[in-house]
Amino acid sequence: MTALEKSKRRPAPSAAEAALAGGLPCVVLVGRANAGKSTLFNRIAGGRRALTSAIPGTTRDLNFARVSHGGRDFVLVDSGGLELGGREPMSERVMREALAAVGVADVVVMLFDGRAGFSQADAEALALIREAGCPMLVAVNKIDRPGQEAAASEFYAAGAEKLYFVSAAHGLGVEELLDAVAERLPAREAAPEEKPELKVALIGRPNVGKSSLLNRLSGYQRAIVSEMPGTTRDTLDVPLTFEGRRLLLIDTAGIRRRTRVAGDLEQAAVGRALDTIRRADVLVLVIDASEGITDQDARLASLVDSNDRAMVLVCNKWDLAAREGAKIPAFVRQAHARFPFLEYATMVFTSAVTGDGVRDVLPAVLAAGESWRATFQTSRLNRILAEALAAMDPPIIARRRLNLMYVTQVGSAPPRLKFFSNLDRDIPAHYVRFLESRFRNALGLVGTPLRLTFRRTGRDERRSGAAAAARRRR
Repeated sequence: MTALEKSKRRPAPSAAEAALAGGLPCVVLVGRANAGKSTLFNRIAGGRRALTSAIPGTTRDLNFARVSHGGRDFVLVDSGGLELGGREPMSERVMREALAAVGVADVVVMLFDGRAGFSQADAEALALIREAGCPMLVAVNKIDRPGQEAAASEFYAAGAEKLYFVSAAHGLGVEELLDAVAERLPAREAAPEEKPELKVALIGRPNVGKSSLLNRLSGYQRAIVSEMPGTTRDTLDVPLTFEGRRLLLIDTAGIRRRTRVAGDLEQAAVGRALDTIRRADVLVLVIDASEGITDQDARLASLVDSNDRAMVLVCNKWDLAAREGAKIPAFVRQAHARFPFLEYATMVFTSAVTGDGVRDVLPAVLAAGESWRATFQTSRLNRILAEALAAMDPPIIARRRLNLMYVTQVGSAPPRLKFFSNLDRDIPAHYVRFLESRFRNALGLVGTPLRLTFRRTGRDERRSGAAAAARRRR
């Protein structure tokens, strides 16, 4: 049985099949490792969507982009290298995903490395793709200067009526290739592209189960999963509808401590993962519960907080932790005692392998997103303030009692409250935490930071300015 036939017999939908549910035609870029598929994908899709490097096998998971050319819309798919008998541990699984994409493609673009020449391995990969029987264009990449086409004429051995000579790095010949693609696309209508209501990114250390969790949440094998740390390199976007809400799930590469990051490729993957923190609305920080919350987990949580993002803490591999005697109440107490700033994050206990607890993740994400964007009436905020003042007297600061007169919301994502008072500095941290806790509980905020600021009002502000001027005169 051929690898292509094996790929078609998988019971679960492939990443390509799920991504094409919207009905758009599909164009798949295939070829051997380091032919330049990801560079061409980025050139056509616009921007640095796929991670590129000179290291063969950089791309593992499929990348998708919606593209418009010549009045036609289609989904462009970047795939991993076709290495028959490859030595890299995951080469067979990468190839299986690429072939599954070919199995649902409307047009395949077979890309060769024009500098390396046409080899027996290229011929074998080409023969494998031809088994699919779908329209195929043959392109020769890395033809960066006029006149190089003659040197690459050996690629006519591929048996194509026409070769498309391109330079993905410089854009040469790409328009002609796209024109040929558009001519071969079937007429098919698709629903208009809808923007997600909430962007949700999975972050965490390597090998904590982010990709397994992504596959569980999406309902199909979107990401390649392996026990080998660092399997995921690109950020993977997965549109998802849950309870009528359009979400975008983003899987990221594992983030290790900077001193442990090895090589340019991992450095680039980690850099993209960190950029995703600013791109997302809600961050799902996945930890290995069998190891507990590590210092690196706490650093990532602090980074999420400093970027004003909502957060859900997923304690994955809880089946292993429970087997070792761990209990949820004790785990939560210890986590909050060691890292108090994690208290606002909802904690969900899961096993991505068995599926236990996974159904609780997206409801927690939605709740965190709603709290992050929430707005409140000023009258409600001031009722909560009155209750807080009755529950605890404000502290005395520099022989003056703090007088909180008024509070209003001045921003959201995350919620920001401004207190008008007679003092605006040196307010004790314990009292700020008390106010935050009172407002968080009264407003039902979960999974989001709550920012409090203080401003001196009218007479106290003028008095402070006069005193400062008097000091300067002295």
